[in-house]
Amino acid sequence: MSREIILTAAVNGGNPKAHEINANLPVSPVQIAQAIGEAAELGAAIAHFHVRDPQTGLPSNDPALYREVVERVRDSGTDILLNITCSMDGMVHLDGNGGIGAETTWKPAQGRVAHVLDLKPAIATMDCGTFAVGDAIHVARSCDLTQHAQLLRQAGIKPEVECFDFGHLETALRMMADGAFASPPFFQICLGTAYGGAPATREALQAMQSRMPPDAEWAAFAAGADNLWVMEAAIAAGGHIRTGLEDTLLTGDGEPATNAGLLLQARDLVERLGDRLASPRQAAEMLKIAVG
Repeated sequence: MSREIILTAAVNGGNPKAHEINANLPVSPVQIAQAIGEAAELGAAIAHFHVRDPQTGLPSNDPALYREVVERVRDSGTDILLNITCSMDGMVHLDGNGGIGAETTWKPAQGRVAHVLDLKPAIATMDCGTFAVGDAIHVARSCDLTQHAQLLRQAGIKPEVECFDFGHLETALRMMADGAFASPPFFQICLGTAYGGAPATREALQAMQSRMPPDAEWAAFAAGADNLWVMEAAIAAGGHIRTGLEDTLLTGDGEPATNAGLLLQARDLVERLGDRLASPRQAAEMLKIAVG
């Protein structure tokens, strides 16, 4: 039986080197808003984005940049569901003596979600666990996660609960049992990233997918070329999908990818499997998100 598949366009991400690897990466608020508009035209129901310094291309967490992107998208009239990252101010860097390094950006939950509480997108991410990013550590303590979930729920913002390994998922399931998430929870299985989590293997996907509660909505993606088979496997298992330059900077031939090309590939996959892309309104209904 065919069904509606929610496609999330992850248009840019927070990789510090992404703009050097692929010049197609949307960097300025104008470029990011244009990429989101293009994603809507190609059938994405959700647009997930980060902001970056327009001068350097490096990741940023400037609230003014988020506001400009959101206002441009809203002024365009598109009904795509915006999904804003909350992951940028969780990093702890240690110096050679075991002290806190100057590059540390860690903030408690209130600081990490301040921009989304202000802008009130439909969805905001929640990295459900601590993990290594190179020599740095992304810190998400239990108290941080609990407060993060509470703040989003009070604001009526659906958390996209990102799980980079099996332990993150178990943490999310405990939080769900404690009532942290409004029904249905929305889980994102993140495979094969550079964050020390689960590999992009069928065994890892099956293990994490098998723990999904029956009343949850979930999606899966993998970094790089593995995302194509992960999307197909996720659809077959009843899940949803994500693609974009955040996760896949280069094609299988090593050429710079484009958001449009990746989204068309996902759309073609959904149609080939006999399913349909969910509209933003259909996605909102599935996730029980109130939209105007």
